[in-house]
Amino acid sequence: MAGFRHQGMTARALWLNPASLTYLAVVVATVLFTAGDVLLNTSPDASLAGVWMFFATAPLSPVLLPLVPDSSWLAFVVVAAAALVQAAVIGAVYHAIRGRLRPASGPAA
Repeated sequence: MAGFRHQGMTARALWLNPASLTYLAVVVATVLFTAGDVLLNTSPDASLAGVWMFFATAPLSPVLLPLVPDSSWLAFVVVAAAALVQAAVIGAVYHAIRGRLRPASGPAA
């Protein structure tokens, strides 16, 4: 983590980068699809649309899923928390890779 402090890594830098924003957009689209299916599906058959939001936020959300009571809207909170944590990790990896690929901009030592 010392390398992140040196580079000025902030929460804003972790979440507001192309990689994290793309991931969060995919998760939001998946959650909207699932919510729409839950609200609009009136057939007696169970829909498997809900599993896609857990696939999009795996591996963290399936680990947290046993904490949620059956058929609860709290599952969306678990997915949101997992998405934010994983987006931060994606952002850190993005900045680490991007930092390695960029030449040093400071004066030569």
